[in-house]
Amino acid sequence: MKRKGKMRRIEKLLIDIVGQEHVSSDVSDLVAYERDDQFFLIPPHRPDVVVRPSTKEEIQAILRLANKYRVPVVPLASGINRKGLCIPSKGGIMLDLRRMNRILEINEEMMTATIEPAVSFGQLVNEVRKTGLRVITPWAPSTASVLANYMLRGIYGPATRYGTDHLISIEVVLPNGDLLQTGSLNTPTTNPKPYCNIVNGPDLCKLFQANPGTFGVLTKGTIRLYPMPEVMKPFMVAYPNYESMVKPAIELTIKDVVEACWTMTFTPSSLRTLTKGSHLESVSVQLAEAMGSEDFLTMWLYVAGERERAEKDEEIMRKIVAESGGTILPLPPESEEEMIKDEIWERTSVRGWKKGNLYGCSFYGVMKLAPTYYRVCRKLSFKYGFDEFHYEAVPVAPFHGQLSYNDPCILWDAGDPEQVRKMKKLHREIMKALLRTGIYGWFRPFPGVVDASELGKYGELWIAVKKLIDPNNIMNPGKPPLS
Repeated sequence: MKRKGKMRRIEKLLIDIVGQEHVSSDVSDLVAYERDDQFFLIPPHRPDVVVRPSTKEEIQAILRLANKYRVPVVPLASGINRKGLCIPSKGGIMLDLRRMNRILEINEEMMTATIEPAVSFGQLVNEVRKTGLRVITPWAPSTASVLANYMLRGIYGPATRYGTDHLISIEVVLPNGDLLQTGSLNTPTTNPKPYCNIVNGPDLCKLFQANPGTFGVLTKGTIRLYPMPEVMKPFMVAYPNYESMVKPAIELTIKDVVEACWTMTFTPSSLRTLTKGSHLESVSVQLAEAMGSEDFLTMWLYVAGERERAEKDEEIMRKIVAESGGTILPLPPESEEEMIKDEIWERTSVRGWKKGNLYGCSFYGVMKLAPTYYRVCRKLSFKYGFDEFHYEAVPVAPFHGQLSYNDPCILWDAGDPEQVRKMKKLHREIMKALLRTGIYGWFRPFPGVVDASELGKYGELWIAVKKLIDPNNIMNPGKPPLS
């Protein structure tokens, strides 16, 4: 059966599963799925058909159909995507899960929430806040999918204290249509609850994490909730150079004094762009003028917890900052309020795209090497004419090996063909330079960044597991572990 004829046949069968109104092969519907903000690195590609299921049973039927005909399937949770993870590079079926947006349970006693894949951070936060508990939220749009972000182990404001692993158990449809539940969901007992991930053997939930839809389709998950702190206070601390931020960042992390510690740098031009229209605009203009050609180096710190502890932590924090040569800057009340809201509830503003595009090459590295990472990436950014450069390194719990999240960010315009040409070269050079410097690994399994074939026996096993679970390679083909 030729491809066009096969896809027409599949579209009719998809309509039988979910109904005519939830299936489309119209170009006007498909074009929105063909690219994301970094399409210059991952070429655009349009799916053949989009289908919008609302139940796990529909997803099972769709995957059985796709597996039978060996048609690619790309799951998409909320549409807030980066770096090609959901671009259907081999065409096929775009599985748009945005109808599956139900909060199934919020359990205050167990401090958990069980949700479907399209539930957004903004949606869940507004429900959980009624209980006095807290959702750990990323520095990302509040419309982002909670489960997609947790499955990919996103970076979160309070990662310094709480880390990046907030997922307990999942329910996933395998490529052949079988349903898999992880953790205590499988215990043969009365009314089992999904509140433990390691009761019966290995933690299979983690097997599916950090795979961009290449092992199956998530239909629900249970996540951890946390106590809402009684006190939350943000601080912005200026430092003369990056080296002077490293020791206090490590000390604040090891002593668990702050829940968030973001060491950051801004070139004058990036500072102006990022703060334009915000409460910090007037302050940033003054800083940029005073800096001249130098970068602004700062730590953003959050002291949080019960009042008595928070007061003690603030006292310790101030001492560590003073001894390390840092200067705590006054924050306008509006900025302090905005920073607290971003940290506790949701990301109210995403400023990185003000230039049009935000390049990042996120990775996990060694905190004491952050100054070296910063200088290497900044030099390459300026080499190609990109002066709106921003760098951040965040110590992440557990802090073994000085684990830190790092991200060199560049504000640029992908609508300029010359900038696209330069950015492709810059991307390759930054990757090579970081590997030479020494990193733990890349932040996410981004196509064009992660190559499982370069990872030795680990990579071999990763690929072998993919082939075992998905022998027909229908799940998001072209994404890691298989290129």
